[in-house]
Amino acid sequence: MEFSEKTLQGVADKGSTKAAKAFSTIAKTDVDVSTSVVKTILFKDLIKTITPTKEHSIVVYAQAMTGDGVSILTMSREDALMLVDLLNQQAVGTTGILKDIDRSAIKETLNILSNSYVNALSEDANIELTVDVPAMIISNRLSSILETSLKDPKDKAVVFESTLSISQYELKTSLYLIFNKELGELIKNK
Repeated sequence: MEFSEKTLQGVADKGSTKAAKAFSTIAKTDVDVSTSVVKTILFKDLIKTITPTKEHSIVVYAQAMTGDGVSILTMSREDALMLVDLLNQQAVGTTGILKDIDRSAIKETLNILSNSYVNALSEDANIELTVDVPAMIISNRLSSILETSLKDPKDKAVVFESTLSISQYELKTSLYLIFNKELGELIKNK
């Protein structure tokens, strides 16, 4: 799918506003969400960009229910632990290991970001897109799936690099909207 820069910038602005409102409700404090980068990227460059550089990075995905593809959220483990603490209104550093309830908070982060940007994209581009329930995947598995499915170097994905500012903390996330039916099926059957 092709989107103009103007459309994507509008989506980034609307999506950031929607996400900030949702996160503020959950965290019971003001949360600012800003999108520093919004762009389309060729699949041939996507694998280098999306693959987390740290072994313990957090990767959450959700398959598109309408429209072919998948949304993928990546963040560092450190930011994920900090996010869990902040969303649970506890001191940063409290969470050392992600438990099931903590993983649910990270999945909800994808839910909020993905739905905020996807809904804005649906409105601005006049297309129907919705996102399924999120799940987690290890970064090595994601890399092998991407290498298998992203073969056409001319196809593109949309990238939103966002920062969540909660209290004095800034958490970096990258959200990828990848419109590729084969990738959606491979991840679904992981």
